[in-house]
Amino acid sequence: MMLSELNIDEDIFDIFLNINATHKIEFLSDALEFGAEAAMLKQVERISKEYDSIPRMPIVSSQDFVSGNYRLCVTTLSDEIQLNSDSPKTIQNFVLKLFIDGVILTPLDIKKSEMDMYRHFKAYKIEGRCSPISLS
Repeated sequence: MMLSELNIDEDIFDIFLNINATHKIEFLSDALEFGAEAAMLKQVERISKEYDSIPRMPIVSSQDFVSGNYRLCVTTLSDEIQLNSDSPKTIQNFVLKLFIDGVILTPLDIKKSEMDMYRHFKAYKIEGRCSPISLS
């Protein structure tokens, strides 16, 4: 196929505009040899591999609870939970509640940071879940 015979539709052209010069040459070479759709799929695969190699920021969620006269801040990451409170008993009660609900935790040796506003801090690794535990 000759370059003048190459037909590139609008969707493929949008991808063509967003790739750098060396990849444009590769795209045109592949399009002439295998067709525009195959060349586009090759470029999309390359872009997705580059995107997957970019490190992702962890998803962090933080909630504040009030238990009696004390506050509890629960920060969850993908496999970690951090508890920060005015009272160590509030932290113990929350960990016991998670244990009874079937969340398996192991303590982590993480120190309190400047972002932790309450006096007491504990961090746990979430090992997994099991069936809830009945105390009766």
